[in-house]
Amino acid sequence: MAQKEKEAKEVTSKEKTKQQPKARKKTVDKWKKKAWYTILAPKEFEFRELGETISEKPETLIGRTITVTGRELANQPKKQHIHLKFKVVEVKASKANTIVTGHVIKDNFLRRIIRRRASKIMSIADYSSKDGPKFRIKIAAVTDRRASRAQKTAIRKRLTEETTKIILETDSNKVVDEVVFGNITNSLYAVAKKIVPLKRIEIVGSELL
Repeated sequence: MAQKEKEAKEVTSKEKTKQQPKARKKTVDKWKKKAWYTILAPKEFEFRELGETISEKPETLIGRTITVTGRELANQPKKQHIHLKFKVVEVKASKANTIVTGHVIKDNFLRRIIRRRASKIMSIADYSSKDGPKFRIKIAAVTDRRASRAQKTAIRKRLTEETTKIILETDSNKVVDEVVFGNITNSLYAVAKKIVPLKRIEIVGSELL
């Protein structure tokens, strides 16, 4: 009898053990380990705030890119169609510092300004800046009337020559700023309009190589 009671108690003890819930493992909230960082434009753009991002480790921010419009960057509504690209190169405290790596203008903007019987002449070439780094720059010349093949060739040549001269006199950290907000297009227009009447010249893209 005593033996049976002992066995019954052992069975009951095992059943209670099975019924007890397993202890949950403590989970770490990854969001609590992350911090917010303010992304800043470089000195040439007056260290303006470009946005914020979150990261667990500051070193993982290096190389991240952010795109902003010319309107957002410089409060210029007429630059809304221009998208500038910045890349994070350094993180200090809660600030992520960037360099500007180029810009782009979307195709639909150009399509709106090209009339019938006009020509769009594209010039794409690589240029060396004053301190060495190279940039690939894309220029579009829109004519008032249809241009001949010879005129298109001559315009591309003039645009390349003038752009080479300008970029070679410009520090690399100022190239994109000058291309987007400077008077380079005015200089290009002045030399190209001598070949055929022009409606507009746009630098539709730039890229740090």
